[in-house]
This record gives sequence, C-alpha cells and structure tokens, in this order.
Amino acid sequence: MTSRAAVRFRRWLHGHLFSFQTQADSGSALRLAARSCLLLFTAMFVAAPARALPTPHHTSVRFVANVRGVVPGGTFTVGLLMTMDAGWHTYWINPGDAGLATQVAWEVPKGFVPGAIRWPLPHKTLDSGDVQSYAYSGENMLLIPFSAPASLKPGSRVTLKAKVTWLECRSICVPGDAEPEITLPVAAGAAVPDNERLFAAYEDRVPRPLGPDAGITFAAAPEKGKMVLTLTPAGSAEFVTSGEDAPDFYPGTFDDLVMGRTSVAAGPKHVAMTIPLTPGGEVRKEVEVRGVILYALVAGHRQSAEVHFVVPDSVLSPTMPEPGSVLDRNFTLTRSTGSQPLLLYIAFALLGGVLLNIMPCVLPVIALKVFGLVRMAGDEPAKVKRLGVSFAAGILASFLALAAVVILVQFAGQQVGWGFQFQEPRFVIAMAALVFAFGLSLFGVFEINLPGAAVTGISAAVAGRKGNGYGASFGEGVFATVLATPCTAPFLGSALGFAFAQPWWIILLIFTCVAVGMALPYVILTSRPAWIRYLPKPGAWMVSAQQLMGFLMMATLLWLLYVLGKQMGMEAVIWTGAFLLCVGLACWLVGRYATLAARRRTWWLTWCAAVLIVVGGYLYFLVSVLDINTALAVENGTAPQPAGGDGIAWTPFTLAGLDEDLQGNRPVFLDFTAEWCLTCKVNEKTVLGTRDVIDKFRALNVLPVRADWTNRNPDITKLLAKFGRSGVPLYVVFPPGKPDTPIVLPEVITSGIVLDALDRASR
Repeated sequence: MTSRAAVRFRRWLHGHLFSFQTQADSGSALRLAARSCLLLFTAMFVAAPARALPTPHHTSVRFVANVRGVVPGGTFTVGLLMTMDAGWHTYWINPGDAGLATQVAWEVPKGFVPGAIRWPLPHKTLDSGDVQSYAYSGENMLLIPFSAPASLKPGSRVTLKAKVTWLECRSICVPGDAEPEITLPVAAGAAVPDNERLFAAYEDRVPRPLGPDAGITFAAAPEKGKMVLTLTPAGSAEFVTSGEDAPDFYPGTFDDLVMGRTSVAAGPKHVAMTIPLTPGGEVRKEVEVRGVILYALVAGHRQSAEVHFVVPDSVLSPTMPEPGSVLDRNFTLTRSTGSQPLLLYIAFALLGGVLLNIMPCVLPVIALKVFGLVRMAGDEPAKVKRLGVSFAAGILASFLALAAVVILVQFAGQQVGWGFQFQEPRFVIAMAALVFAFGLSLFGVFEINLPGAAVTGISAAVAGRKGNGYGASFGEGVFATVLATPCTAPFLGSALGFAFAQPWWIILLIFTCVAVGMALPYVILTSRPAWIRYLPKPGAWMVSAQQLMGFLMMATLLWLLYVLGKQMGMEAVIWTGAFLLCVGLACWLVGRYATLAARRRTWWLTWCAAVLIVVGGYLYFLVSVLDINTALAVENGTAPQPAGGDGIAWTPFTLAGLDEDLQGNRPVFLDFTAEWCLTCKVNEKTVLGTRDVIDKFRALNVLPVRADWTNRNPDITKLLAKFGRSGVPLYVVFPPGKPDTPIVLPEVITSGIVLDALDRASR
C-alpha cells in the first residue's frame, strides 16, 4: 500500500470508528455490529496481503510452443514457462522432504494427446530443520510433448487450455494456480520452428536415458531394506569425488516407497550410492524406481542421466509382518496383564477415571465446575443434586459416544487408540477455538443468552428467571471428557488397553466404568449439598477466581497450538491465530449486542453476523493452509530426533528398524509418546531429561527408540495393542538378546523406576 493510500485508509478508518462510537451511544447496535464485520474484513484485506485473494502469486506462468503452427498429424512441444520472484522457488517431480510438484490438468480439443511432462534438472537444497528439497528458482520451463490429430483443417486455429497448480515457497509456502492457454494456427505445410533458443536451453537441462556413450556403467543391487547403486568409469577415466561435481542421485518417481537420504561412497574408479527403502504401504510386487544420477569425470563437465531400476518385493519389509517381526512375537511381559480377572480391570477403570480429574488436561474445566458449585451453594439442595447428575450425565454420554466410535471402527477392521481424535489437526483447531471462546466468557467478554422474548417464554414454563442450568452442566461434563482423552491417568492405560482388544460389550463396560469414576466425586459432593457449606462463601472473590480460570483456559489454548505446530508447522499456527481473532470478534459481538435486553431481530442478526465471521475466518485463513499442509505432511517418525545439548539422541521408530535393533546386543528403550500427551511431556522433562537417566543410557549403551504417535501411525497402534495398551505414554525396555521378554514400565515414571528397569535389562 502506498503512503498516500495508507493515509486515506487511516482517515477512513478513523472516521468510521468515530461514526460507530456515535451510533453505539445512540443505541444503534445492529448497524454497529454489521459495520464491525465490514471493518474486520477490510482490515484483514489490508493487513494480510499474503492471504488476500486479489494478491498476485509469486510465480507467473504462461505457455509457449516450439512451432508457429500445428501440422495435422504432427507432433510439437508446449512449454510451461514459470517465472518466480526473487527468493521464491517451485518444485521438481519429486519435491523432496517437503513441497509439491507442479500439476497440469489439460483441456484440449478432441484428438490432441499430451505426453508426460519432461522435467529439467532441479537444484538440491538443504534448508533449516534438515529439510532436503529438489526445486527450481528464477525461471524454469516444463516441456510437454503433444501429438495432433490428422483431421485438422489448415487455416483453422486451435486453443489448448490447462489448470496449473503449484506450490511456491520462501520462508512460507503458498499454493498457486492459474489457467493459461495458448492458441496456434493449423499450418498447411511443414512446421515452422519457434522459440528455438529457449527450447534448446531447456532441452539440454532435461536428463536423458543413460546410453552407451556416457562413459560409465551403472548397476543396481538389492540388499535387505536398501538398494546399492554403483557407477564405474570406462577405461582409464576417473570420477571427480568431491565438491559440487561429486556423484549424487536424485530419486524421481517411486510409488509405494519411502526413500531415505542417499549416502555416497565415492572413489576415482568406483562409486557406491546406498538408498534406504521403507514400504509406504502393503507391498505385494516389485517397485520400479526412476531417478537421475549426477557425476563428472576428471577433465570433463558435470553430467546427468536418467536411470531406472527395479526394487524386488523381497527387499522390503511389508506392512503385514513376516514371521519373526516384532508384531508377530509372543511377548512374555515382566508385568503381565493377560491373566488378570475382569474385576481388576473394572477397578482400574474406576480408579483411572477418578484420577483423570487431576490430570493437567482436565484440571481447568474441573476447577470451573467446583467454582460453579460454590456459586450455587445458596440454592436449594435438590437443584444442586440435579446439577451434579447433569454434569455426570455429560461425562457418561461422552464416554459412551467414544465407546461407540471405537466399536464401529473396530467392526470396520481398523485399530484406534485412546486420544486418537487429537491426531486430526482440524479437531485440534476446533478444540482451540472452543477453549479460546470459553476463556473469553470467563473474562466477561460474552455470555450466551436467549433473546428477551424467549427468556420470558421460558420463565413462564420453568421456575426461575435464569434458567435451570442443566444444559450448561451437561455441556461442562462433555467438555471435560473431550479434554481428558489425550491423557492416560495411572491405572487407566492398563484398563483401556485391555478393553480395546476385547468384545464390544467389554469395551462398553470399561468405558462406562471410566465415566463413572470420573463423575463419582461430583455425584458424591452434590448428593450431600450440606457439604458445600464448608466451601468458601460466595462473594466478590468469585469474579477474580473466574478470571483466574480464564488464564488456565488460555494456557490450555497454548498447549493446543503447540500440538498443532508439531503436526503441521508454524504457518498453520500463525493462521490459526488469525482465525482465533475472528472467533474473538464474534464473541465480543455476542456479548455486546446479543444481550437479554436485545430485541429478537437484533439478537438473531448479531448471532448471524458472529457465525459469518467465524465461518469466513475459517475459509479465509485456514482452508488452503490445512489442505496444503496435509499434502505436505510427512509420516511422523521418519526423521531423526536428536535431543538438544547433551540429552538423549532418539532414534525414530520403524517396524523394520526395531526388528533389526532387537537382534543386536544392546538394551532397547522404546518410548511411545505424542506431542498432545501432557503426561508424556512431564515424564520427558522430569525423568528422561535428568542427568542420572541420561548417564545411565550412555553407561549401559542403551539404544533409545521413540515411537511418536502425534499423527496417525497404524504400526504404532498395533504395537501398543501387543503390550495391552491403547494410548500413550508407554515405556518398554528390551533386554539384549531377549526380545521376547520386555519390561513394561507404568504410565507415570520416576528416575528410580527407569534406572531399575535398565539395570534389570542389562543383567
């Protein structure tokens, strides 16, 4: 925005704000609410140009052709010329660890057949966070060969259109799209070349298949879990083995595979490039891999050549475990749970439900409920009892709904675990918005009230002008249950793990017992309303207490945003914050104008405006970000996870890797965790991060493996079930040479518990 335009906008904004204040003073609430919405979206348009719809992309695209006219029955090439702003880049067919390849969806006249895109060689980059990408910057042109139908009439014209989508990145990534087109005449004679220099330059950058004149020989040999590519120079030639011309391999297409970083061992007469391979799904047949080898011979130029090789299915560890896989073992657990009676698990479920009330996930909501009981201490005892029952009913209904979901999913042949809904970023965002709105209500920004006329009608039907509060109490029980699911209290993990592997009626029974245990303290307290008299008397301190609870809700919001950042990156957190700004404005409008004194028309229009702001904020700020980040998400746990400083350097979990680790002569410490699990975070900070534990890991040469369940991972879910658990945290120690007799630690650990387990395993 220019300085003159900025001055005009500030004057306009100041004038409208003054006008709004005057209208507010005169009681024109409806007009003020409507203009507030207009101001918000205008400010969004001005303040966030990177997200505004009219803002041009940082990449311009257009079609060019290598001929001036199309010959009937002939062939020609169309180039997608992409020009990127300084500092921005787009991606190759294989974008690398992050990114998206450019896509072209053609709309062409009948008879025209586009071929596969020919991709010029990209440059390899290593960005912060150890993210490796294959990208283009400045200018690039993708080459698309075409064949024309023989039925074309000379003198006519043909138009080729396409929908082009790409991802452009600098410090952030923005999806781009365009619909370029090119119109060419139909030639009567031979094709006349066009844009010759441009096409010749990019043709030279497209790797060609490795031929006999390349001066090298290429071979690919399979080994367990990897492929080894070897290059050998012809005659007396030698490779350049260091610097920018050192040999390398760019993997191109490789369906159903997760391909690790290529490690290169280069000598003048022999180059070996090792590529770790992991199946991306169930592999039942060999997989063809295409890629590009890069090399330079002494006194020669750097060259590239396209190669392809076949990965046999025997090289890969399939998703369904082979005999001898960790998922196929019959564990003899040190703390075996297989022969315990059902009554013991029922007791565990009840006790675990009670302990959920003091878990950090639930404590803010529970504290609010206790505060509500204090506020109602002067009410009639029967009503207090009914409110307690309503709260318990909300907990019970929520747990029964969760049990129903688990049963239905298991009937469909899938496996789920406790807290599985927090693996969905959209659920985390929805919870963040709900917690934020709840916190604003505690600060007094808004209260949800019915229109005055509705209140009058309800008052005639029920006693009391303020309503009975049963619905709110039920909702608090539901909310407490939702926040409880990422936590696994002591005793609860064993009970739920047992339930998830049982018939449907046991699942229902265990979930019901957990709900009863969680609701039990409040049922007992409200069944004896006289006990509430021992609580502090209502007074002005309650306002301060309510606002303090609001800060606890904001702390919960920070935790949810932290979880989202771990799942989808910082960009998703930033735009979720913008969406929460819309939620905050909507709450303010409701609190300011949808009051008990508001007329029905004003009440309804204010609520409509609030809903539009929330929905508009979601569509404006989050939809494209969620879509693009979902597409960019890399399966969790495939990257190294070194600890900061001199802490424990965790090895990421894979089934194949764990199978190999268990064959070694080192103790293996397997940590099942998730970023949304607060119990896990506390254990990591207060136990696994202590000097005594770190020193013990090093002294005993323990191999630490971290199974991160933040995002969905079916292998981790299955392995949890092998240990009789359905949620995290879970800690397992495998003694060296005895992979079938692991030591299972409790959910809440201490340094002494970990040290003792490691000593026992090493003996």
